[in-house]
Amino acid sequence: MSEETIVKASADQVLRAAERMVDLPWPEPGSDASLTWELEGLEGETLWLTHVLPLASGATPAEITALTAPLLDLADRRWGTRHRFDATRFTDDASTPPGDYDRRSAPAGLVRSLGATSAVWWRRGAYAALLVDSSRTAPADTKLALLVLERDWLGPPGAEERALESPLVQDLLSGEPSRVLSATWTVIGTRDPELLAPLVTALPAIRSATAGLDLGGALIQNATHVRHALTRLQLVADGECLCTAYPDHLLHDVAREQQRGHVRVEGTVPNERQWEPDRICVCTACGRRYQVEQGEYHYPWWQWRPLAGRSGAPAAQTPPT
Repeated sequence: MSEETIVKASADQVLRAAERMVDLPWPEPGSDASLTWELEGLEGETLWLTHVLPLASGATPAEITALTAPLLDLADRRWGTRHRFDATRFTDDASTPPGDYDRRSAPAGLVRSLGATSAVWWRRGAYAALLVDSSRTAPADTKLALLVLERDWLGPPGAEERALESPLVQDLLSGEPSRVLSATWTVIGTRDPELLAPLVTALPAIRSATAGLDLGGALIQNATHVRHALTRLQLVADGECLCTAYPDHLLHDVAREQQRGHVRVEGTVPNERQWEPDRICVCTACGRRYQVEQGEYHYPWWQWRPLAGRSGAPAAQTPPT
């Protein structure tokens, strides 16, 4: 849009364009390119963060007011409550540690780049329509634009952002094999809900970040352990007891699981194939019973097989770690 211009459009025309902007495509992830488009006879572009409908540039404050007054009135009637976004409150940038970054800084920076210090916005389902007007803060170089972006950008950090503060989540997303594997074994060995909660929240991102990683491994590929850790996280997400993951993995040592308070051994059954008898284990959380065969080839292994029925009420145990 050139300088000293103002769109010739009715308030209804602008709002109809904004209502259709939510269906516009986005640039490819990581791309700096923008997409241009035309809706309701109005031209705009899409950046990585937002769809932008320019309405005025270099116009006088009076001209801006003449356009915004009916626009604000119609938006209030059609879209409901008008909110205010203070762009001076959120100033994080690329130098901010990821765990401290407030996502509201991204739209705030865009508002400030247009010469404004605040904007008004309305909810549009999962999106927000943000009207940026710099005629008061920069009357000599006015800009007016309507932005449509995902509403989450204007809200406080949610569960996903808080999950990223977890060191285990950071390790699993790092792409560094040593960090991924260290975190994997922590997930495999714990039932601590405080440790697991952020991992469950970040599970889609963790699946994506670990898919296809070359993690090496000799007799057992290390990717197998990562898949098992993801299985455990999915069980937590589904509200299932973590003991149901035992049959999925051969490295759940009975003695170690008993030491952690996850199971108790209630007896043994002879096994002619092995030096060690099978052990009958009961989950201390849900009472499920398992018969566990211990063997050894190049490494010791434990095959957990579920048994019918459950033990009585689980005995009081030291909280699992």
